[in-house]
Amino acid sequence: MLLQVLAAALLIVFLWSLFRLAMGLRWAKLSREASQRAEEGRGRRVVAEIPLADDLLLFLEDAGGFHWGAQHAARNAIVGARVMLNGGVIGSFVRGGASLPGPSAPEDYESRERWEVVVYLEDGRALLVPCGSLREGVSREIAMRVFEAVRAGG
Repeated sequence: MLLQVLAAALLIVFLWSLFRLAMGLRWAKLSREASQRAEEGRGRRVVAEIPLADDLLLFLEDAGGFHWGAQHAARNAIVGARVMLNGGVIGSFVRGGASLPGPSAPEDYESRERWEVVVYLEDGRALLVPCGSLREGVSREIAMRVFEAVRAGG
């Protein structure tokens, strides 16, 4: 009898933990969708969701340019961009005969892929869009979405 009570208690604890996990995931999804709707209500299009260590960063596009976190790049100020893997250039584009600064040397492979997009502005600034280091092509897909949006709209 004692063994059955113990098994029932363990089952209840397990089911409660599973329920809490499911509700946490559901809440995260609903809050993410609410933030996307809020941005779309402001006239911005969500290009990509960039997972960071402790948060989710939205890369947004509107008529004036691109926004991510506290960064902003106006469309008419973009002269080029590079998509990078571990500091090495994978692809780039330049507008109107401008030239981009030389790329830095690629970093040593640190057992994970780190994807980034660097957006170059006409005032000489280079803005970094960290696209993550998730495996299975997730970060690569995010980086390519960001790069293509900047190339098409910049």
